[in-house]
Amino acid sequence: MNTFRKYARYIILFILFGMLIVSFALWGIGDMLRMGGRGTEVAHIGGTRLPLYGWVGGAPVSVNEVRDQFNRQLEGIQRQTGQRPEPDQAIRFGLHVRALEETIQRAVLDYSIQQFGLVVSDDEVYAAISRNPAFAGTGGSFDRLLFRNRLQQARISEAQFVNDVRREIAANQLFGAVRTEGLAPKTLRDDIFRMEAERRVGETIYVPDAIVVDVPKPTAEQLGAYFEANKARFQVPEFRAFSYVMMTADDVASQVGVTPDMVKQEYEARAGEFGTPEKRDVDQAMADSEDKAKAIIAAVTAGKSLEDAAKEVLGSADGVIKLGPVTKKDLPPGPLADGVFKLPVGVAPAPIQSPLGWHIVRVNSITEGKSVPFDEVKDRLEKELRAQLAPDLLIKQVTDFERVLAKTQSMKQAAEDLGLKVRTYENVDSRGQDAQGVQVVMGPAANELVQAAFATRESAESELLETQRGEYFIVRTDRIVPARTPALNEVEVKVTEAWQNEERRKLADAKVKEALDKANAGTSFEALAKELGLEVRIAKPVSRFEADQGNYLTQPVVQELFKLPEGKAASVRTAEGSVLVRLNKLEPVDMAKDKDQIERFGKQLDTMVANDLILQLIAALRAKYGVTVDEAAFAAAFRPQNQQ
Repeated sequence: MNTFRKYARYIILFILFGMLIVSFALWGIGDMLRMGGRGTEVAHIGGTRLPLYGWVGGAPVSVNEVRDQFNRQLEGIQRQTGQRPEPDQAIRFGLHVRALEETIQRAVLDYSIQQFGLVVSDDEVYAAISRNPAFAGTGGSFDRLLFRNRLQQARISEAQFVNDVRREIAANQLFGAVRTEGLAPKTLRDDIFRMEAERRVGETIYVPDAIVVDVPKPTAEQLGAYFEANKARFQVPEFRAFSYVMMTADDVASQVGVTPDMVKQEYEARAGEFGTPEKRDVDQAMADSEDKAKAIIAAVTAGKSLEDAAKEVLGSADGVIKLGPVTKKDLPPGPLADGVFKLPVGVAPAPIQSPLGWHIVRVNSITEGKSVPFDEVKDRLEKELRAQLAPDLLIKQVTDFERVLAKTQSMKQAAEDLGLKVRTYENVDSRGQDAQGVQVVMGPAANELVQAAFATRESAESELLETQRGEYFIVRTDRIVPARTPALNEVEVKVTEAWQNEERRKLADAKVKEALDKANAGTSFEALAKELGLEVRIAKPVSRFEADQGNYLTQPVVQELFKLPEGKAASVRTAEGSVLVRLNKLEPVDMAKDKDQIERFGKQLDTMVANDLILQLIAALRAKYGVTVDEAAFAAAFRPQNQQ
């Protein structure tokens, strides 16, 4: 009985441990897999998802891939505009969604290439790269150094670029069935070309709202009703008072220690910048042995010219090479450059040996080099040295400030301890303007300062921030005056002006409508302009996509012009008036004359149709394999910093 109880106890323990193991397998590892997937995977192409386990097969799309694409978009915007958007701002504009879609599309393409068994060898990839003219050196052949520099400028790794080229070659194989030739029907091509190439001449009359001068003042009832209906337009914005400490390289430049010896060394190191080097007009003959070289010099010494001596010894009429005016840097460094620039005018008395052979040199003339004296540039060099060294001193100052700030927990105390100036602004709105609308926060860092002040709570300090120009600052929001709706008597002048402007606009619109009715009834634009005291302008011929701003043909006006039958008119509202436009003349397309242009347009249209077919094919592949997006992981990856 005791033996049975002992074994029974072991059996129960075995069952319990087995249940724990199964539980860990089903729940612990399953959760770990799912959490790992959520942390690294934002979407999945194809495959099958098993409950409690995860994906089997298919291809993952990682969060890091999407983030990299997002960052490349920001860098692209920075290259185009000179300014890099803040991540939170880019997210508000949906750039993260675009990055996800582009990454998924690339992953679908990779997965399709894999499924179709398309293989691109390394030799094919490197051959394609070497043929790329962007990486061709001065001789027209592939330049590896230039290749690396171009990739570095674009912030693309070599491995990533190789993968992109491999994908492009495979994609060309995958989409090779889509031929561009003749995809667009000829009738479609001609109709679109005829529409796009058509040009029209318009007559315009600009009718400003200011043409109405007799606008009455509103009654008290009208003013009150207008104010009640438009209170939001007259709201007093939120104002903030804030103080800040700004640390810049210019502020510390005067503290940089620059000695006279440092300035002198800089002058010597950059001597080439401060003048022109010596030049020598040089000819040379080349021999493959010292004996031949000496024989040429002996013939010259005997009275022959270098050309005749070289021809006699070398047996070639082209034995003398004219190098022309050269500096020492233009010649191969070593014996040749040193020897040439030690010679007087004339043929050298002895040959010069270099790795290229034996040189017989003739110096035709010497142009002395000129240099700018040290005293003339030392102040400039000292200033430039201070500018070069100031960033290092600025970083030290910033580090000291952070250390003291961590100890004192007070921006003002830290600034006082380090002798930094605290500046303040009283009552500015989110645009950096005061209550009268005058811009008071100005300078290169004005936007960053105001944004930081309006992102910081009252009586709190921001983090130490860096501007795009390498300046460092911290802001303390001292006081917040909330936005409010004013009483009518506070803004009566503004409300009256706004009411009168709206009435003036209504009266001007009525004049425009009356003039338009007359124009479409047959009155000439010249007569209408005379009646209104305005002028008629004849614009230059424009296509649907052109404009003539000087004659009031903006794009909205051009769009109306291309809707009009000949002789008819329309009106287009602008910010401060209206434009009356009439079709003066229509210039149809001469299809026979523009035959070459039509052919080029047809090829472009074929390419556009082919691209559309390829996009449809990618969409079909996406639908075939299936794309699953982990919305929670995507949202977490791009959640604003203040919400994480």
